[in-house]
Amino acid sequence: MRIILKNVFSQLTILFAILMLSPLAYATYPDITNGSWVGSISGTDSACTPGSLNGPFTDQVTVIFSGQSGGNFNVSLTSTEADGSVFTSTGIGSFSSQTALMFTVADPPGPDVDTANITGTLNSNTITFTFSGSNVGGDGCVFSGSGTINRTTGTIISPEVTSSSAVTDAVLFNTQIQAAIMGVSSHVSAALSGLFFGGPFVFGDNGFKVKGATGLNAGDDVAIPYGVWGSYSYTAYENDLSSTAFDGTGHGFLGGIDFGFWENTILGIAVGYDKGDIDTAFNRGNQETDTYTIAPYFGALLTDSMSVDFTVGYSKVEYEQFRILTTGTTRITSSPNSNRVFGAFNLNGITFHDNWIIGGRVGASYASSSLDSFTESDGTVVANSRTKVGTISIAGDVAYSYQEYEPFVNLSYQNDFSLREISVTTGPQPSNDSDDILMTTGVRYFNKNGVTGNLEYSKRFLRENFDEDRISLTVRADF
Repeated sequence: MRIILKNVFSQLTILFAILMLSPLAYATYPDITNGSWVGSISGTDSACTPGSLNGPFTDQVTVIFSGQSGGNFNVSLTSTEADGSVFTSTGIGSFSSQTALMFTVADPPGPDVDTANITGTLNSNTITFTFSGSNVGGDGCVFSGSGTINRTTGTIISPEVTSSSAVTDAVLFNTQIQAAIMGVSSHVSAALSGLFFGGPFVFGDNGFKVKGATGLNAGDDVAIPYGVWGSYSYTAYENDLSSTAFDGTGHGFLGGIDFGFWENTILGIAVGYDKGDIDTAFNRGNQETDTYTIAPYFGALLTDSMSVDFTVGYSKVEYEQFRILTTGTTRITSSPNSNRVFGAFNLNGITFHDNWIIGGRVGASYASSSLDSFTESDGTVVANSRTKVGTISIAGDVAYSYQEYEPFVNLSYQNDFSLREISVTTGPQPSNDSDDILMTTGVRYFNKNGVTGNLEYSKRFLRENFDEDRISLTVRADF
């Protein structure tokens, strides 16, 4: 008898192990957190007070799934009703199989709460579902219906009732990160190519110098040549598309120090601070930002006419923003934070013809901005979001050296090959331009004591409904 029981136990153990190791036991559920899910729902209200609310309805919905762990996930659902009213509810859900899921969402806590139970079926990038729910403490409606949502890699927003960062981050992140990257990369490539100093240069005991220059505090007591630099910039921009309109300004400070540890190279670090102030007409609000940046950089001469530079960096953005309800004057405030990382690589070339200096650059950069989830003052929960920028660029520069001055003009073409598109529920749609041209003109100053300067103005073209103008001043001293 013991032998029989032992054999049965052994067989059951093997069977249990097989089941545990099978795909069924360790089922991997589809990832539904990539992108937004957009569609519509249709249903019927009943038992409402007042009775005029009873009847059919059709709403537009946007669903964002996040924080998925196995078959469990978080949900943020935004619905736009026929009269333009927008409501956001949050909740949790789970998969019961590879294609079946369910979740429950509810309005923020309060005296008037809608709760809905949703059961759906996933088929590729489409979820069809049915729902039922009720209202507690308000109109008392009992509702039910069905709907369909489809995955989109873009973001659909209702600007008039959304937080300012939902629009400004999507529109401005590309240009803002370009400014940060170019603020460092342009300095490094210019120092390496000699453009910053107005002509041919040598790398001597006391740093980069125009041939024949002495440098500041030249002397044998300087063990490692180094340079310090700083810049100030003022930027004005405007987006005049009525559905996402805003305009603002930014004051930026960027500076760094670099060392010549090895021949024909520089290694340094830059730090920056930017103060932004944006009036967001699309939601009758305002946004103020404080951005702190740190960016190590490296540059090296490859030949007499070629160089490379690398930049990596991190920025933290702190927001103070408000929007005003579509009816009345009530302000809805919030203070989210964003973390940005970026990296860039450039290959630079330069040639000289008498007093003419001609330069070129090709490069690539990548940046990611993660906006943390936050709760607005009215209890609205805004899910975390991520914006990515992948850019390739090509630029040409022409300058003329005259005594200690070097007037120049630069044209730079950028293409964002990973653009996050946005669309709006009402009003004209954003063009989501993926490329632009930045024109920069100005004058560089240099002398033989190691102090150089750069005053420039830039303007951005080819972005529909968007204008940007920038002026900056940079000063450098080599020791």
